[in-house]
Amino acid sequence: MAGLSKSRIISWKQCPRKLWLQINSPDLLEEASTNKQIFQAGNDVGEVARELYPDGILISDENLRDALESTRRALIQRPIRPIFEATFQHDGVLVKADLLLPARKGYRMVEVKSSASVKTYHIDDCAIQAWVLQQVGIPLCSIELAHIDTSFVYRGDGDYKGLFRHANLDNEVSSLIESVPEWVAWARHTLSGEEPCIEPGSQCNAPFECSFTDYCNKDKLRPEYTLDIFPRMTGKRKQELQEMGFEDALNVPEEYLNDTQQRVQRISRMESAELDPEAGKILGSLPYPRYYLDFETINFAVPRWPNTSPYGTQMTFQWSCHIEEAPCVLRHGMFLDVSGADPRRACAESLIEILGKDGPIFVYNQSFEKGRIAEMAELFPDLAAGLHAINDRIVDLLPIARAHYYHPDMKGSWSIKAVLPTVAPELDYSILTVGNGGDAQEAYKEIIHPETSDDRREMLIEGLREYCKLDTLAMVKLAWHFQGIGDKNVA
Repeated sequence: MAGLSKSRIISWKQCPRKLWLQINSPDLLEEASTNKQIFQAGNDVGEVARELYPDGILISDENLRDALESTRRALIQRPIRPIFEATFQHDGVLVKADLLLPARKGYRMVEVKSSASVKTYHIDDCAIQAWVLQQVGIPLCSIELAHIDTSFVYRGDGDYKGLFRHANLDNEVSSLIESVPEWVAWARHTLSGEEPCIEPGSQCNAPFECSFTDYCNKDKLRPEYTLDIFPRMTGKRKQELQEMGFEDALNVPEEYLNDTQQRVQRISRMESAELDPEAGKILGSLPYPRYYLDFETINFAVPRWPNTSPYGTQMTFQWSCHIEEAPCVLRHGMFLDVSGADPRRACAESLIEILGKDGPIFVYNQSFEKGRIAEMAELFPDLAAGLHAINDRIVDLLPIARAHYYHPDMKGSWSIKAVLPTVAPELDYSILTVGNGGDAQEAYKEIIHPETSDDRREMLIEGLREYCKLDTLAMVKLAWHFQGIGDKNVA
């Protein structure tokens, strides 16, 4: 009989083939996940939730038999106390309750999630858990999900009361709990047979992005240009075109496409880039010095610094700036604060110092950088004038690129990661320790975590430096390409 857990049953509900591959071909999962995740560290939502009940008992045994026995002993201990990670097993299904809180007629079962709201799969998760607890005789007087309350403001005093909002799921779970034995049976049936033959579809991305998507698509013949290359095309519209027999984007009649989609299709058919000289004229009219600026930011589910909220302000802990003093004459500046302290004031002061008072400041998607600068101006009134002056000088390269440049390899995207390989293929993010914005956030969390080794910390710091520097160099290369400036070996 195959052992099951909540996560395995949720995997089966998403796609039986996903569960089968997780158990029978774990090497595929590891291969698909390599370089996609950096060690998860930083503030632990579950740990903070436990700290709100200081008299609780944590079941920390790694061995399953020991965890089950420790849970049994905790349940009979007097006086009754909260139990964390209480471990139960029924009919080969293993669950761990985040919080089991004593109540007048039993226990409140509370699942703790780092999300800001209740998701559908959270209810499935709670139903599986409640079913197991009921089967082993644990009296539940309520079933709750504790999720992050984004309106919470941390005062910097270590007090996180109010961080979680408790949603009662009794009604939602009661309508599902009778289905759990059927889910268990079907999940076990899936694991007892051959690999399920299930075609890729919408389930590949909901509720989680599946790591086996490439494997499942390996034998599927797909056109070079799928309908995904069309910008701003809704899923409903794509489905309508597919039902009409269109899978190849190059074969879709123009009457079904807007002007931008027609442009993408036309250039893709040409198999070569199209650059409107107007882009070079716009950039050529701007003075020197020129600044190319990019931010890396962080926010936390559990806020660290006073007067911040969960998933609130994106706080800038790093910026990179390539400064073009004269045509093709570059120098580089950078700010990086990995002390774990609030980096915003130091960041704001360094920006004012490095960016001077004259010259355009290039960014890619201005709403992000301008938004962070405006937030710092509000936070530090004495720096507001200088910060607002910076925002007044910002020039956004994204709309210039979108209006005047396209290469078939961009596949309908004007993100800097899509554009860069078509103008400067020598700049390669794939070889970096930190390769994207998500990696940068996780690297920052790991760097400031007290258990991170010095060697690992130094490697990640260097990775952050290389990544952010490459982002601004990419903008330099893009601007030069638009102006017809030949390749320069710069860093």
